[in-house]
Amino acid sequence: RVALITGGSRGIGKMIAAGFIAQGAKVYISSRKAAACEETAAELGPNCIALPQDVSTVAGCKALAEQFAEHEGKLDILVNNAGAAWGVPFEDFSEAGWDKVMDLNVKSPFFLTQALHAALKASGSRERPAKVINITSIDGQRLNPWETYSYHASKSALIYLTKRMAARLVTDSINVTSIA
Repeated sequence: RVALITGGSRGIGKMIAAGFIAQGAKVYISSRKAAACEETAAELGPNCIALPQDVSTVAGCKALAEQFAEHEGKLDILVNNAGAAWGVPFEDFSEAGWDKVMDLNVKSPFFLTQALHAALKASGSRERPAKVINITSIDGQRLNPWETYSYHASKSALIYLTKRMAARLVTDSINVTSIA
């Protein structure tokens, strides 16, 4: 199987990449920091390929899809893991902080999935659907004690966006789920 993982150079994304590689998958990882992406790919071995890209914009999502298409015609598994948090008191919370989090945590999973739709569709069948896995958070389901307004809103939005995308993409033999 072929997988693409955003935010794959560290943390949860790196762990997901290592798990897929351990199960025999060919894994592409993406991160906005090219050096970290390349370093992680080298560390994870020959079945891990770095595709550095900033997916916080629609242009970045399209560029990553184009980079991926240079290597593969089909995509079995997309993991939308890249994310950001912003914690600032209510009185001081800025539009820039709000937009950074919402763009990466909500807009990016939608537009990257859209940009990779043809590759996912080419892979999926009723017997073996392609998969899109959105990494959400329990903070989308309940409050934490920190003032992370846009993070809470973004993870709640991604949970519901996952449901909406799942209802549509299942007709293309693509299963869309989330892990909180």
